[in-house]
Amino acid sequence: MDTRQTRSGFLKASGAALLGAAGLPGVALGTPAGRSVAVFAGDKTLKLANDKVTWKSWFNSEGKASRAAVGVGWQAVEYSDTTSYQAAIRTSGRTSKVPDLYSWWSGWLMKEIVDAGFAADVSALWDKHASAYSKGVRAAFTFNGKTYGAPLYVGYWAVLYNKHIFKDQGLKPPKTWAELEQITAKLKGAGITPFGATIDGRWPGFIYFEEFLVRSDPALYTRLMAGKAKYTDPGVVKGMKRWGDWIGKEYFTDPSSVTLGTGASNFSSYFKQGKVAMVQIGTWFEPSLAGAGLKPGVDFGSFIMPMINPNAPKVVIFESGPLVVAEHGSNKADAIKALDYFMSRQGQTAWVKATGFVSPRSDVRSTSPADRELTATIQGQGYRQLNRYWEATPHDIVEVAVDQFDKFMLKTGDPLPYLKTIQKQADKSWASLKG
Repeated sequence: MDTRQTRSGFLKASGAALLGAAGLPGVALGTPAGRSVAVFAGDKTLKLANDKVTWKSWFNSEGKASRAAVGVGWQAVEYSDTTSYQAAIRTSGRTSKVPDLYSWWSGWLMKEIVDAGFAADVSALWDKHASAYSKGVRAAFTFNGKTYGAPLYVGYWAVLYNKHIFKDQGLKPPKTWAELEQITAKLKGAGITPFGATIDGRWPGFIYFEEFLVRSDPALYTRLMAGKAKYTDPGVVKGMKRWGDWIGKEYFTDPSSVTLGTGASNFSSYFKQGKVAMVQIGTWFEPSLAGAGLKPGVDFGSFIMPMINPNAPKVVIFESGPLVVAEHGSNKADAIKALDYFMSRQGQTAWVKATGFVSPRSDVRSTSPADRELTATIQGQGYRQLNRYWEATPHDIVEVAVDQFDKFMLKTGDPLPYLKTIQKQADKSWASLKG
């Protein structure tokens, strides 16, 4: 899941599609047969704006559940274009015409709306539900000690692997980096490409850069994201060279011929046919595999890539986007009440049932056997959760970096020129932020 909007683009966006420009008709909310609904004085249906058109039925299902539970629900108001959507939020964000609730992105992309005063402080809700949520997830929505928005979804980044290939080759999910390298070598020797990789859409270029760095030195990754390390530092260069070594051994699919993401995906076909054994990706990709006729826990499983440095703390990358309460919305108190339900065990259970997503709540069970196993590993072995590269650092840097990573995948060699180009942008971005 990605967004093409850059930091500068967000700041310069203007005018498009005021959310409050036209009234939206109310929607009658039905209830399932045989169920009674509590009657609340002044039942309300709020507007939930988003750019996730295919999620409409999920949003509306959860909105009905919230209204039945706490007397405040919502109806989805979707935008088909992300840039227009972001411009609309920016235009209406300081007015009462802003939608009561809206989806956004975490990390630096979220900082933009927090700095602009568009997002309500919901720290009290996080304090209420603290025992069920990871501190790492909360940190992605926290700025200057206050937390804004609740996680709309959480996607852990892990290796999805074809269980039939592993069985046929006598392989098991690796517990060490040495075991992973043995697996990749054996698969390649058997004529099976070990990992899927792509430059389709540009953004996936960061995936393996991120993994090789966090598996070697998660502390360095954290410093790099915060501008306290440089892309030209020895540890970063070493990670790129290790990645380049795998590219040279042809452990990855041709990145120019494979599509892999939330849209069209020919990777699913290659994976199903047994031509590619694994892919490092967010758990949100599982519905694409399921759509190709593959069953989680039966046809494919998941594991977290082992640490290259066994002495480093175990980490897992996650991504999440918030559901935000509008600071200047006309129904702010009701929106906070609805968000409280969404964060609750009852609300998250209904949301996971509708979407099939992994819940950020530790006490809500996933519908996917692969995800349940993955979540149990993360919780049981004390994995630290680190925010995905796309959201973890200023987006002006990300936009330059993904292009350089894509070029590296196509023409692997000395990584330093690519890293110097990224660092040049990083120097500009961090200087502008400090200034």
